[in-house]
Amino acid sequence: MSYSARYLKMAAGLGKRLRRVFSDLWRNRLFKAVAAILLLALASAIGVTLVERGENTQFDRMGSGLWWAVVTMTTCGYGDKVPLTTAGRIIGAVVMISGVVLLSVFTAAVSSSVITRRMMEGRGLSKLSVKNHVAMLGWNSGCDAVIHSLRESLIHEGRALVLVNQLPPDEVEAIKARHRELSIKYVHGDFTDESVLQRANIVAASAVMILPDESNAARAKSDERTILAALEVKAAAPKVRVIAHLMDPQNQGHLERANADEIVISDRFSGYLLGAHVTAPGIPQLLDLLLSEACPVSLLRAKLPHSLIGKTFRQASDHYHHQERSLLLGFIQEEAGFKLEDILSDDVSAIDRFIREKLQAAGKGLSKRSGLSVQLLPPADYVIRENDIPVLLARTEKA
Repeated sequence: MSYSARYLKMAAGLGKRLRRVFSDLWRNRLFKAVAAILLLALASAIGVTLVERGENTQFDRMGSGLWWAVVTMTTCGYGDKVPLTTAGRIIGAVVMISGVVLLSVFTAAVSSSVITRRMMEGRGLSKLSVKNHVAMLGWNSGCDAVIHSLRESLIHEGRALVLVNQLPPDEVEAIKARHRELSIKYVHGDFTDESVLQRANIVAASAVMILPDESNAARAKSDERTILAALEVKAAAPKVRVIAHLMDPQNQGHLERANADEIVISDRFSGYLLGAHVTAPGIPQLLDLLLSEACPVSLLRAKLPHSLIGKTFRQASDHYHHQERSLLLGFIQEEAGFKLEDILSDDVSAIDRFIREKLQAAGKGLSKRSGLSVQLLPPADYVIRENDIPVLLARTEKA
């Protein structure tokens, strides 16, 4: 293809896109009102300047005519410039009447646009622009407790909570009323639908929680929808942290293959609690109290003071006991994920191909997901490292 033919093709494509843009704009009432106002101001400025220039020194320049047109259209009526000729006064009368009508149309268009946007936001139909938010896909009777557990973190970090479900708008407003201190946004729709996830701006979220959904009475909650949602989220945003809640432990393998970062399974500890009521009375009650909202003592993930790096577990325990009136239970270690592609060279060499082929033949993946490991009550001489995150049992209110 010659250069001239290529340029002609590019110009034709650009012209087609511009026509589409202008066609979309022309269908917009607000754009048409603004265009009509600007056209009236410009035409009246030109007309009054032409008819008044020879007999009225107030309109010796086009800028004077434009100022007069704007003042007249907005009904300000400063009176600093006044047409003296009959033709100029006729133009002035037309501008007064037309200006009132066009400004009314403009005000109505703006009001309609704002009201429509508010209604769409209230119904969860608008696309969100929030970032670094926490998305909660699905809704059930336990979600209020989940929101309460997120409350301090969301307020402290200034993040929004985005609810994605199919609840009626009045129920969503009731949820927002119960948690007025939080910035809660709502997206209505099926969270397994890609377009719904796009409206929730999933790609910019910091974490996504997928819960057994009861928001649609016509559809029973199921693990299949949770697994499908995890696949959709990871396909759209592979780096977003996904925490999923399963009802049936047999589906855990499917959710792991969907690359969910963390999995919570219903009734995982119910067997232990039932047995503990017989073998260790008081332990289940202690756990109930510790996990309740009213408990003054909580499990906390704390920031490691630099002064404790290189110290032993015994020394760190003494520090937290005497300095912060808390009990050190252990440490969390965060294991960063990696991809073998990041380690191998960009140029595909023989050794790189050999490594890939051997791993694939062995059924091994080329990447390792990030994860967490917990070390509970390590030996007293355990040396604290820089990446250790203390886990404390501490009071959350003054004694």
